[in-house]
Amino acid sequence: MSIFLFVVVAVLFVLLFLVFRKRLSEYRIFIEKLSDMLGEKDVPPLYLFERLKKYVDNLKETISRVEVSRDNFLTILNSLSEPIFILDREGKITFLNEIARELVQGRINPEGRPYYEIFEDYYISEMVEETIKSEEPQEGTLVTYVGNEKKYFHVKVIPVELKSGDKIFVILFHDVTKERKLDEMRREFIATVSHELRTPLTSIHGYAETLLEDDLEDKELVKRFLKIIEEESARMTRLINDLLDLEKMEESEVNFEMKDVDLCEVIEYVYKIIQPIAEENEVDLVVECEDVVVRGNKERLIQMLLNLVDNAVKYTSLKEKGEKKVWVRAYDTPDWVVLEVEDTGPGIPKEAQSRIFEKFYRVDKARSRKMGGTGLGLTIVKTIVDKHGGRIEVESEINQGTVMRVFLPKRG
Repeated sequence: MSIFLFVVVAVLFVLLFLVFRKRLSEYRIFIEKLSDMLGEKDVPPLYLFERLKKYVDNLKETISRVEVSRDNFLTILNSLSEPIFILDREGKITFLNEIARELVQGRINPEGRPYYEIFEDYYISEMVEETIKSEEPQEGTLVTYVGNEKKYFHVKVIPVELKSGDKIFVILFHDVTKERKLDEMRREFIATVSHELRTPLTSIHGYAETLLEDDLEDKELVKRFLKIIEEESARMTRLINDLLDLEKMEESEVNFEMKDVDLCEVIEYVYKIIQPIAEENEVDLVVECEDVVVRGNKERLIQMLLNLVDNAVKYTSLKEKGEKKVWVRAYDTPDWVVLEVEDTGPGIPKEAQSRIFEKFYRVDKARSRKMGGTGLGLTIVKTIVDKHGGRIEVESEINQGTVMRVFLPKRG
């Protein structure tokens, strides 16, 4: 897209100047005709006045057309999301669009000033200087700050020769911040997944090697090693399944099949699965459900609630003292149906609360892995909530517990 945009904009600038040139030639013709006419002798005053009025009207119409063309062109340039600067042959800025003004915000009025007074980055000045000197296009990448936001731009400086023989230089900035951030996220994601898989693989390899190389007569020890291998294999399977599931859900074109869903049925289903785990860990699991129905995908809502309740029970079970309790609630409000999971667990630090829905983010990495977590559970939860047009909030205090509150749109 960027190369195409560069070429198109450069051509548009040339056309603009050609349009102005053509219109100005029309002015000269009018003026010459008026001069000839005024120089004629024995021309009746009334006839002269009528001819003069006709030429003036034509001139006004031509000027109006030029102004409309100019205004339309400027509107197009100012509506572009890419910063554009145009310099004369001496390197002075003769035009910049609105988004370009944001790029140099807070500085002196750029128009009429040399490029090196406006562009603080030496790299840009060097590119412009080289283009003026060599008359060849130059391009590169600029990293700068617009306000407090770090931005990446692909910059191209293009020399344009007009039919008049004059030269202008067009500087185009293509914002590649989004692409750069996606690349960084992709690299981070690959590194994290590699690490997540490397840990269980190393463990499996180590125990398998021991079983193969050592003559172990202790059957209990062999059984324990095999159990670890089984658990680590299961963890890798969960991680891969979660990744595939998340990728499928995050595809923008994939929509859930929505039907009327009784939330109490969803809660009851999850309760039956988690209650034995809660009982085994001495956690009191309590259900409070009003008769509420939402428009949603039942399987995904079960998956979302199962993640939340499973997390709540696991972390609450770690408490050494005090009440161990988890509540699951569903109730109606004027604007939303609310699904709530509250626990008396260890709580989430304030600084971590805004990050818990990120892929692979863990408040306590060692403890989470020990409990079999993949680091994707809450990411899946948020994705399901988003797909339902809802939102999720977190309330938590250290040593006081956590409330996960899901707001879902009402039926119809």
